[in-house]
Amino acid sequence: MKKVVLGAAVLMGTASAQAQVFKLSLWDKICVPNGDYTGGFELGFGTQTKAVDGLQLGIIYTQTDKLQGVQIGLINSTKEETGVQFGLVNVTENGIGIQDGLVNVADNFKGEQYGCINWTSEDLIGLQFGLLDVIKGSGKGAQIGIINYSKDFKGLQLGVVNWTETMNGVQVGLINVIENKPNFLPVFIIFNFGF
Repeated sequence: MKKVVLGAAVLMGTASAQAQVFKLSLWDKICVPNGDYTGGFELGFGTQTKAVDGLQLGIIYTQTDKLQGVQIGLINSTKEETGVQFGLVNVTENGIGIQDGLVNVADNFKGEQYGCINWTSEDLIGLQFGLLDVIKGSGKGAQIGIINYSKDFKGLQLGVVNWTETMNGVQVGLINVIENKPNFLPVFIIFNFGF
């Protein structure tokens, strides 16, 4: 009997060190199996794993350091994202892909953000589509929303209010502001540009 129990313990230890195809989580570390990597499907009320390749589905929240795949939950968080986040609140430090939610937050992002509030604290290459679109650093692509702001933007800003410090592109909206535009007026209605 001791050999069977010891053998089962060794097999379970070996299995947890390998890729988990399925993980069921009640909350955080209360899960079966309890490992650092899921290469398949993860389901839980609140689920947290260091790396996920596949689908991470949480009723309340999902969290991972590295995501290659899809996160779906009320609150989604990852340090590195290559894929898609669907939820009320989506947060990533470095993302490549899509964020679709009420609030989308990223440090650096390449791809598309769709939401009421889209916030990128450093750089964005791609599209922001929402009510309030903010890029605190530089942006390249398009911002389409009610209020669009970027520190430095290359591309198209389309909204009611478009505001940037420096621009290499076109603004279309009711109020268009390019702060650092020494050769022409910095504020225009309907249309503004900087090259």
